[in-house]
Amino acid sequence: MKTFHILPAVLPAILFTAACGFEPDGGGDSLATQLRQRAFLDVSSDSDVAVSATARGGQNLDVNPGVLGGQAVLRTTQDGWLLVEDLEIPLDDVTVPPGMLSERPVVFTDISLRLGTQLAVRPLAPIDDESVSLVGWGDADLLLDWAMLSWDGTQHFPLAMRRIADVPFAVAIEMDAAGDLHASITARVDGVVDDLGELVVLRDLAVDVVGSNADAVVLE
Repeated sequence: MKTFHILPAVLPAILFTAACGFEPDGGGDSLATQLRQRAFLDVSSDSDVAVSATARGGQNLDVNPGVLGGQAVLRTTQDGWLLVEDLEIPLDDVTVPPGMLSERPVVFTDISLRLGTQLAVRPLAPIDDESVSLVGWGDADLLLDWAMLSWDGTQHFPLAMRRIADVPFAVAIEMDAAGDLHASITARVDGVVDDLGELVVLRDLAVDVVGSNADAVVLE
């Protein structure tokens, strides 16, 4: 049975981070003003995605692919919601050792996680022109795109997209003294995430995304 749980240890860290936002030194748009538009944040390669996999025969494999970058798009609504309209997280290849799925190593490639539904977050406190941080929770579907590499490494065979429904997210966003936005988007799914029949069972998904628009452009 699939159960969702945001680890208690994660939430105090997110709340502490958001509460420690710097006061802006003036001259730039406030956090509220920037979020009334669409803020495009670059996902840092320091972000983390991890999952456990159980193959046929009960063999376990912890999968922690590198995050290659990506983008998050956030904005607020007139009625006070924070929306994560888009979240794209391309991941590094994953190699399954020989003996788990096949006698040869199996390489999964073209891996990415993305939102399947818009993530609507109800902030803990209303945002105004004096706010420098925003924290809240919401649920959204998460999609996994992936492919398998041929034995000779020359071809990519797309695999069926996987959907994880109603994943709970914690979102914190703050503005630093320079007026740049920094966000933390975190999700946990404990237990079975996806059952791929006789191939493999995915368990205990952890997503910790850090994003910033320090080098990006905020567009209307």
